[in-house]
Amino acid sequence: MTVKIAWAITGAGDYLLDTLNVMRELKQELDVSVTVLLSENGEFVVKWYRLWDQLNADFGEVSAERGANVPFVAGPLQLGHYAFLYISPATSNTVAKIAYGIADSLVTNCVAQTIKGGTPVYIYPVDQVLGSQDTQGPKGQRISISTRPVDIENVERLRAMPGIEVLGHPGEITPITRATLDLEGQ
Repeated sequence: MTVKIAWAITGAGDYLLDTLNVMRELKQELDVSVTVLLSENGEFVVKWYRLWDQLNADFGEVSAERGANVPFVAGPLQLGHYAFLYISPATSNTVAKIAYGIADSLVTNCVAQTIKGGTPVYIYPVDQVLGSQDTQGPKGQRISISTRPVDIENVERLRAMPGIEVLGHPGEITPITRATLDLEGQ
């Protein structure tokens, strides 16, 4: 039985390439069905990084946000039609909304409904370390970004929320997916 996961991408470019590589690995090596959801800004950033065609070629149907409930995925997530919801990369804006219970976008609404239904939520927030970090820009250039104390506080709020697990790197979802496959196979 193929395990279905929902993978949301928000408007962060940081670790976007790593995220896409992990998505491909899960699909190819573990035969996982990945439903790709893009926030409004996630779609913008994927196109800005010139990864739109590649993402669609690798995953077929890529659903971009047209409203807080369009495409309609929150219901199936709440009902357990997916093994879990993973958000990677997650912007500080998305993290703040989730941390304070705001469900006014596709991704934040999916989180709220997924937790209500008891399906696990995993999030890789890009802003987890205080201070400046180097990352890769849309043309491959190195850029430096700074994380604010409020971003760290919001990540800590997420860590304390039942039903949500914060990951330190996009690739940390791989062993979780393997464990899910092992449970499904029993």
